[in-house]
Amino acid sequence: MTYIPVLAAAIAAIGILFFFKRNLEKIKENPAMIEKYQTKLFIGSAISEAIPIVLIIIGFVNIEPIGSVDELIVPFTIIIGLIVFAIIYIFLQSRIDVDENAKSVVRNFGLISIGLVIAIPVISLVMLLMMVPQ
Repeated sequence: MTYIPVLAAAIAAIGILFFFKRNLEKIKENPAMIEKYQTKLFIGSAISEAIPIVLIIIGFVNIEPIGSVDELIVPFTIIIGLIVFAIIYIFLQSRIDVDENAKSVVRNFGLISIGLVIAIPVISLVMLLMMVPQ
């Protein structure tokens, strides 16, 4: 039960990072088409979050307190690691091979992507915290 939020966070983050990378390369080539590629990122994010949202709902419906807080250390660490990895990945990809005239567009695209990629993992952390025994 404690790994349902981990699975949801991993599926969402990996899917969104895939769509981010795919659209970022196109933005680097043609920064004037930012609206088109942002739309594709949002659609890709929605597709990537469909299964994780169902997993989150199932997790919240079946949530039970755990026996010991020690059971949450590994899932909590995995989700925090996933968040850190996603943020570092986005920042690094936003800095590599970017023309001077496209830097602000790429930076804004990266910041939007960070907001999208950490949404489900943060919800997963909240779910894990709700499992802590009273």
